[in-house]
Amino acid sequence: MGEMKKMLTGKDRVLGDFARALEKYYTSWSSLMARSFVSGLFTALGATIGLALVLGLAGLILDRLGVLPVVGGFFGRINEVLDHTLLK
Repeated sequence: MGEMKKMLTGKDRVLGDFARALEKYYTSWSSLMARSFVSGLFTALGATIGLALVLGLAGLILDRLGVLPVVGGFFGRINEVLDHTLLK
């Protein structure tokens, strides 16, 4: 019984130390600001990469279906307009 009480007391001490460390970590303004900054960076990076992948995949699918006009045609038309305007 005495051995069990010592072991339990040791575990309680370790758990208490852990709880104090967590409380210090989560109530410190500097760590809160650093954590929030890094979290915001990774959120923005993930959203950017995810959006690029989704839009790229949607563009690829629409291009294969023939729904999306080819960008080369757009630039060709701009070139025609510029040539016509400059030759006047």
